[in-house]
Amino acid sequence: MASDKKFDQATANLLVKTGFGLSIGIVASALLFKRRMWPVTFFTGAGIGAAYADAQKIFDSASTLGRPVSAVNRTNTDSKNLSA
Repeated sequence: MASDKKFDQATANLLVKTGFGLSIGIVASALLFKRRMWPVTFFTGAGIGAAYADAQKIFDSASTLGRPVSAVNRTNTDSKNLSA
């Protein structure tokens, strides 16, 4: 059941951030860039990328900045700090 909730959260996050990026892209295209297509594509992609990064955090909540947090890592860094 927990993975279903995580998947639902990640999907909802994807829809919201993609829609938000699409909206910003349309407004930027209409107001600033003479109705070019690249702002729409750029901001939509940025929304998808942000949602992907959040989904990684949702599904792998035990890691920080891509590295797993464990007792072994903490004791190694603590012993290095004490010897310096």
